[in-house]
Amino acid sequence: MSFQIEIDHVNEKNRSVQDLPKNKVPGFVRADPDLDKIRRKAEENSEYENLVVIGNGGSVTSFRAYLYAFMPETDLNVRIVTTPEPDFLNRVSSEMRPENTIVMPISKSGETVTVIESLLYFLKRDYDVFGITSDNDGALKQILEKTGSDWIEHLDVGGRFSGATETALVPAAFAGIDIREIREGAEEMYEKLSPQNNYNPALNVASAFYDAEKQGFEQIFTGFYSTRLFGFKPLFVQLMHETVCKEGEGQTVFGDLGPEFQHHTNQRIFGGEQDVLPVFFRTDTNEREHIEISHEFEGIDLGGRELSELDGMELKESVKSEYQGVKDALDDQDTPNITFNLTKLSHRAAGETVAFLQYVAVYSAWLRDVNPFDQPDVEKSKKKGFEARF
Repeated sequence: MSFQIEIDHVNEKNRSVQDLPKNKVPGFVRADPDLDKIRRKAEENSEYENLVVIGNGGSVTSFRAYLYAFMPETDLNVRIVTTPEPDFLNRVSSEMRPENTIVMPISKSGETVTVIESLLYFLKRDYDVFGITSDNDGALKQILEKTGSDWIEHLDVGGRFSGATETALVPAAFAGIDIREIREGAEEMYEKLSPQNNYNPALNVASAFYDAEKQGFEQIFTGFYSTRLFGFKPLFVQLMHETVCKEGEGQTVFGDLGPEFQHHTNQRIFGGEQDVLPVFFRTDTNEREHIEISHEFEGIDLGGRELSELDGMELKESVKSEYQGVKDALDDQDTPNITFNLTKLSHRAAGETVAFLQYVAVYSAWLRDVNPFDQPDVEKSKKKGFEARF
């Protein structure tokens, strides 16, 4: 496993004896994407310089996590479109011209109206299109067929659980990200976290969340001490909200990038109502960059220390020190907190992380005896939003 998990000040005895009935392996684990076909389609479209991915929720949250993690090595300039707001669409089209851009709408049902609306915007401007949707009679598939656009099938997997399938792997492959390593990492993690294993790390974390909630910690704050890991925040929020928060159950999940959040949200965590469980995501795999202090700055005071004492220190240690300061303060007052530390930031580790977060959400739902795989209240609001247009 490419990451370490540290759980502090949560009742370990309660977590270790959770009475969770045996459940079947979730369907998303058994999904079998055709990696060779995905890579072939990516090679056939390798002439483009830009990629515009259109989608909502699970259609883009896993891909965003991969994109942020590996943005320095992607082959294309990528924009993710989650809104039909004309101001934003106009900015994207002004940056990415039709002659060197491919647009990729993603919708399992093919009926997501905001995806269709954004797609129509780009079709109006003669962009080439490659779609991902179900093999059904949905509007998206019909549009793709009528425009002669190529497409690949969206497997029958709920969007938020589709991070190791075509939904996320196709745009990742187009962007030049190693999808085979991602998929292998996810498969290995699925095996480790199977419901057939009485004890596993995802169940342990889910149980810690549940136990903390019963102690009054009804909110989870995710602090990300890595810009490359920050793309996992929307995925984790969606997984927990859409999977767990039903029938009056579940915790609110929110988050921000550290150490920036320390300048505002620490006041809420430490000084506000004591109902927030901090969960930190960090890594020691940052690039190496040392601080250099020139002679002209000698003698400058910095908080009671000389500025020159920073000379030669690594900037990644600065980030780690900021995290450690918050964690130590939480430990001093016995506040529950959890840390995910990625010891490797590789493609395989990214697949492992997506699979891990998926299973944390599923176990969290099972512990509360709610269905992990539906989202009834999301569908209600979608219906009303659609009706409001006409």
